Amino acid sequence: MSDHSASSEGEGDVIRPYGEDHDSSEESEDEDPAEARRIAEGFIVRDEDEDDEGDDAAEDPEERRRRRKERRRRRRRREREARADEALSDDDLELMNENRGLAGPSRPLKRLRRRSGSPAEGGLQDMFKDDEERLEGDDEDDLADFIEEDEEEAADGETEQERRERRREEKIRRREAAKARPELAGVDRQSWDEIYAVFGDGGDYDWALEGEDGQLEDEEEEAKKELRLEDVFDPSEIIDRHLQDEDKAIAQADRPERHQLVNSTLSSNPVLAPDTLYPPPDLAAGWAYSRISTRTQYLFCGMHHDGAYPETTPEDPYPVPVMRRPDLAQHFISVVSTALNKMFVQHLEVPYLWHYKRDDFSVLENEGKTSVQFLERDELWTLYNLGIRFRAIWDRCQSVTALWGKISARRPDVQDDYLTQTLLPSVCNMSIEAAAEGADWLQFHYADDLRAIKEDEGTDEGAKKLPERALGEETRTGPIMQLVKAFGVSVPLVAVTFNDLHGQPTPPHDPEKKPEELAEEFGGQGTFYRTGEEALRAASHILTTEFAKDPTIRQQARDFVEACGVVTVTPTERGMTVIDAYHAYFTFKFLTNKPIELFKDTPQFLHMLAAEAEGLIKIDITVPDERIGEFAGTLVRCCKSEGIDEIAMAWNALREEICQDVVRNHYVPAAIRWVKEHMRSQAEEFVAERCRMELEFRVNVRPYTAPGMLPGDTPSVLALTVGKGAVTDAVMAVMLDEDGNVRAQTKFDNLKADGGRGEFIELVEKRKPNVVVLGGMSIFTAKLKEDAAASLRELALRQTGMQPPVSDAFAHHEDYVAALADFDAQLAPSLIPLIFVNDATARQYMSSREAEKEFPNLPVNGRYALGLARYTQNPLNAYCRLGQQIATVLFVEHHQKLVPEERLLIHLERGLVNGVCATGIEINSCISDAYQRTMLPFVAGLGPRKADVLVNSIVKAGGQLTNRAQLSDLGILGPTIFENVAGFLTIGNDLNEFQLDKSAGNDQPEPLDMTRIHPADYEFAQKMCQDVFDLDVEDVADEHKSASVLQLMQDEDRAQRLGELILDDFAFNLQRQGEGNKRHTLGEIVNELISWRADRRPGFYIPSDWEVVTMLTGETERTIGRGLRVMATVSKALQGRVFCTLESGLEAVLEREYVADDDQPPVESCDTVFRQRQAIAALVIMTEPARFMVRISTRPSDLRQAVPFLQPFREDPYNSEERRWAAEDEAAAKKRRQAGKVKRVVNHPNWHVMNSGQAEQFLASQYRGDVVIRPSSKGPDHLAVTWKVDEDVYQHIDVLEQNKPSEYALGTRLLVGGKFAYSDLDDLIVNHVKALASKFDEIQLHEKYRPEHELESYLKNYVQAHPGRSTYGFTVDSDRPGYIKLCFLNKAAKDGGVISTWPVKVLPGAYQLGNAEVPGVTELCNAFKTQYSSRLAEQGSGGKTPGIRAGRTPMVGSRTPAPGGGRTPARTPMYGAGGRTPLPGSTPQYAGQGGPSRPPAGYGGYTPHGVTPQGAYGRPGGFTPAPGAGGPGGPGPAHGGFTPQHAYGGPPPPGPGGPPYGAPGFAPPRPPMGMNPERAAMIGRQNGGGGGY
Repeated sequence: MSDHSASSEGEGDVIRPYGEDHDSSEESEDEDPAEARRIAEGFIVRDEDEDDEGDDAAEDPEERRRRRKERRRRRRRREREARADEALSDDDLELMNENRGLAGPSRPLKRLRRRSGSPAEGGLQDMFKDDEERLEGDDEDDLADFIEEDEEEAADGETEQERRERRREEKIRRREAAKARPELAGVDRQSWDEIYAVFGDGGDYDWALEGEDGQLEDEEEEAKKELRLEDVFDPSEIIDRHLQDEDKAIAQADRPERHQLVNSTLSSNPVLAPDTLYPPPDLAAGWAYSRISTRTQYLFCGMHHDGAYPETTPEDPYPVPVMRRPDLAQHFISVVSTALNKMFVQHLEVPYLWHYKRDDFSVLENEGKTSVQFLERDELWTLYNLGIRFRAIWDRCQSVTALWGKISARRPDVQDDYLTQTLLPSVCNMSIEAAAEGADWLQFHYADDLRAIKEDEGTDEGAKKLPERALGEETRTGPIMQLVKAFGVSVPLVAVTFNDLHGQPTPPHDPEKKPEELAEEFGGQGTFYRTGEEALRAASHILTTEFAKDPTIRQQARDFVEACGVVTVTPTERGMTVIDAYHAYFTFKFLTNKPIELFKDTPQFLHMLAAEAEGLIKIDITVPDERIGEFAGTLVRCCKSEGIDEIAMAWNALREEICQDVVRNHYVPAAIRWVKEHMRSQAEEFVAERCRMELEFRVNVRPYTAPGMLPGDTPSVLALTVGKGAVTDAVMAVMLDEDGNVRAQTKFDNLKADGGRGEFIELVEKRKPNVVVLGGMSIFTAKLKEDAAASLRELALRQTGMQPPVSDAFAHHEDYVAALADFDAQLAPSLIPLIFVNDATARQYMSSREAEKEFPNLPVNGRYALGLARYTQNPLNAYCRLGQQIATVLFVEHHQKLVPEERLLIHLERGLVNGVCATGIEINSCISDAYQRTMLPFVAGLGPRKADVLVNSIVKAGGQLTNRAQLSDLGILGPTIFENVAGFLTIGNDLNEFQLDKSAGNDQPEPLDMTRIHPADYEFAQKMCQDVFDLDVEDVADEHKSASVLQLMQDEDRAQRLGELILDDFAFNLQRQGEGNKRHTLGEIVNELISWRADRRPGFYIPSDWEVVTMLTGETERTIGRGLRVMATVSKALQGRVFCTLESGLEAVLEREYVADDDQPPVESCDTVFRQRQAIAALVIMTEPARFMVRISTRPSDLRQAVPFLQPFREDPYNSEERRWAAEDEAAAKKRRQAGKVKRVVNHPNWHVMNSGQAEQFLASQYRGDVVIRPSSKGPDHLAVTWKVDEDVYQHIDVLEQNKPSEYALGTRLLVGGKFAYSDLDDLIVNHVKALASKFDEIQLHEKYRPEHELESYLKNYVQAHPGRSTYGFTVDSDRPGYIKLCFLNKAAKDGGVISTWPVKVLPGAYQLGNAEVPGVTELCNAFKTQYSSRLAEQGSGGKTPGIRAGRTPMVGSRTPAPGGGRTPARTPMYGAGGRTPLPGSTPQYAGQGGPSRPPAGYGGYTPHGVTPQGAYGRPGGFTPAPGAGGPGGPGPAHGGFTPQHAYGGPPPPGPGGPPYGAPGFAPPRPPMGMNPERAAMIGRQNGGGGGY
């Protein structure tokens, strides 16, 4: 049997061009088939591979590789022969050859079988690749292995790679030859055509026809390729699993994970912190100590007025005053330096410092009886933030110092005392802004030196742009500088004097001539300036610029504006209408001159910024003019001379003018911009910190403790919920045991007596939960509570056998009530507790992917119940389980949504870290339980990446730790991480099973590992235990160090024994001996030895009645409190009362006496006044949140006193009533003026008399592209057109009316934007607004389009998933209606990259990018690539290109990333190019570059001035249908190939030769949105039925 099979997987033989030719190296064709089968079946075994293996060692690598390849070929040939049990007969082969017209002997052919290996390149995968990638990747011929050639020996000196490349080229040539002459393959032309018609070009069968050599080479190539994570996981999964290179580096570094990131470890976009040497802690402490907190400023820094601390609060209106301690100021600075050293040099996290190094931040007084705590826990976190800020400042200053060092090395004669003695050591270290300004100052004064240094260093222009020559730099080096010197003002000297409170100005020297006379010498013929006045202005500008660049005065200006600035709010025209008395922004609608300092520690400024972003208000930050005058006057005094003559006065006037100019036009405006962002940052920090405090309040509680349980024990929980209470929602029950395992999950139709109450009681009786918890998302949960309480009461009565009192047995009702209360008190211990719990974590968990993966069989309500049960067992663990989703939990109402998620995550993570470190974790149980494991990343020193490594290492080591020392001994943790982590990870053991052996070393359990005592403090614990038993060193020399510890922990009287120790004296003696303060450490050791791992947190928090009402209905005391006006719907009216329902579902009861006033006719029966489903207005007179009910009154006297709304924010005293009254009077006067005028009426269905805000409200519920035509505030010759661009995006177009017959008549020529002219409103709607809308539709259909809120994450995720690539995308610009944002992101940087944005203006039928107008999205992409590449070219040659960074960027001729990893062609062909047929109505080759500034008629309906457009309602003016495109009078495509009908849901235009408008089989087009159909039909009839909409 022939061995010419194509592969080892059962493929067919290789067919040669001529059947009778055979390779000499193959077996003879006359070989007996039976003999071959015997060999294949094993009768003859000849393993040549074994004979050749021994020779491999003596051969060179190339020869060894070739021999191994030959052995693999022989082995696969034998395998194919063994499997080839189906062969065609000789007769069949001869018949086939005869039919094909071939002669000669035939060979047996194997049947074609699909191989089971991996598909070859060029298979189905190519369906998901772009054309460009396919073309670039087709290195191998699809049919290259169809013809098998002899194995060639490599030519002398030819490498394997060269040989492979040569064979690939030969295969390509053979394939081309076969295409040109098919008869060479033994097939005539006619047969070949038939085969091609059936089988195609053979590409579909590449998997079956691939040759051996090609397969072997492909396998070798694949073997050489390393398997990448991208080949196994999705990019999002790689990020979630922390498998990126940055994640590995973070996990391996011996530094806390949170110290290695700038943002939170919960963030999906980690930003690495700079790994640079930290500045000297003493220097950092000198900068940070006065910025920590109000407490430290008041106590140790001498700041604030007396009594400023403690601050008064509603809970403590009269706090106890505290005494200042200025005597400890230096000690405090030293403590701050120590803390910074431990954080940033020793890399210790704040929780570790607070729990185990707290003594380092305090000092003992009064012989150890009292102590002064310098830094509290939250102050340590603040200091950590300050340390990060100072490192950024220091790094920036060091870069400036390095640049100055290079300048000094290049020019040793240069000396700059101002830079080296003032800026670098002092001013630049004050803030990051001052440090940046120091760099700018150096660049400004030494630009030539820096440019020369960069050129000498040969800096790569693609990586870092050379410093550019600033505007006017040549001027500063010319003769004009002599005139500048004549001013006599030294800016550095003035700055130093200005910055010194006690500085004495140095008067400048006045020239002998007046400024104008001296300036004449620098102007005129032969000079750079035409006149002396121009030269004087240039000199003044140079001096002003030098002042404006000075970092010292700019820093003073920022401090000045922050201290003296005021904020004023002015509502916009839209804000006047939108912000009414019920609006949340009403409290600052007319805020006037509120000092900046009063915004500290409030979220108000965030709401003001939000209102400004919505276009409702304008925020003005100003400084009173008199204060600016004082600041400028101080600067003037530092610049004036002491002369009093005319010349001196002239020069002083000019100097004063310069100072006033630089203060008012440079210093103050720049400082105001900084102050605005600074206030935003402060407000965001305040709100984020309040969220953290609320989170800690929720998580720093013990698990629920039922009666009879010990504090800290985990209860078994049965959770019930009815979800939203819909008809299809059953009562869902989930049971968790003490270990957190789901023991039961079931559902009941209801818990009523005639429903599932019996089954529920049976479940409770069987599982015996410690507590039953409730939760839900509607008021129906209140009904569930009543039924569950009745069920549990019935169970308790059954178990106890008690019988409740019967009312008939009592003569008086009061006696019955008292007896029933006594009975309930006796029954209470037998009742299983029934409580509501906070469901914030359950709501997040129920719809999460993790819940679906963890419990796929549980319904959504079941997962919600599971979340409730888990929260009851461990609130801290429930919040840790949320991960990044914790940012979606509401902690602070109204304000939290205004804080960026990244900032919020940082603070929330710190709250979880504080909570986890306060309780500690039992590490072995945590390793075995995936749910508990979610708390591990929040241990000090760890994070999600390091926690994964820790878990995996412990699992590899056996899954259990014997003692803490193994964390270090086994190499699981480095020394720094071990120090951070060790105290918070405990190891549980049974005290009775300890067998301490001194010789066993670290291979045995350690009793102190059961406690939260840090291993570094074990010696103190062991010494204290020895002192308890009065043991000396000799007594314990032969015992294990912790033998006395074990003995004490087993002693039931250990608390009394340890209480006899005098810790104060011992700690004070240690401090006096120089051992440091250890008082807190000793106290914690005693607490842990008495009760190790005791949960000292407060008890489980059960929500209040109002919190439950809010959880179920959303109502609060602010919305349905007493005295508020509400709307209710009558449910049932009886004689004496009416039962109503509020909008939220709460029950409202109206008693008969509260229906009418006393002076009104009495109501005999309520059912005669009220009917079912009647809506009534009422006043809340009483709330009963425990019963989910309110009592209401409808008496007119009560309704007159009702409060309709309570503002969520208190009234601001700076909200000017006078300005509000004046604004309201002006609005009323304007309304009266408008009422007196004749209202303009335009006869058009889209005409509405409304303003812009009302137009937007009207269009809010309309479709995109709908139009409102309204009056314009610009005058009677203007119209305003408002159309809906997208959701909450509206464009207002100003239309100028020309050729008006009268004041109130519509102009016959409507001009938009000065260049688009239309004949009437319908023409404008169709050819302008609808044309714009069609272009927006076109861009939204493109693959690069993303919604505005998704585009940033899409770009960053794509670039991170495809390293080295860049990408771009489009979105609607909500800030600039009528524009598209073209956003692009260069290849990923460490900070996630910076997204740049270019605006794209949408024109009728075209897009405008820069100066280019293009007709379609494809051309827009090409224009972007062209402009980007040209800007990069300009940048490379020294041009200034703002916002451009070097890197791989989409440009013409390069790859363009697309979603899913595909690539678009390097340059998309233009219409009319590359063989493509231009779209009807388009202009071939039109790209917008170098053409006219306005689009041609085919792209936007532009009508030349004075020309009336033809066919205005069917197509743009000047448009002529292409031949056959709908026939005469038929609707022709417009706007670059997009017809308005087709773009907005109407029928597509008929094809060539299709029926004309109105003919049978053709549906009439739908009129454009916004046009009256009757008017559209009339226009169509007038135009003879031609033209569509």
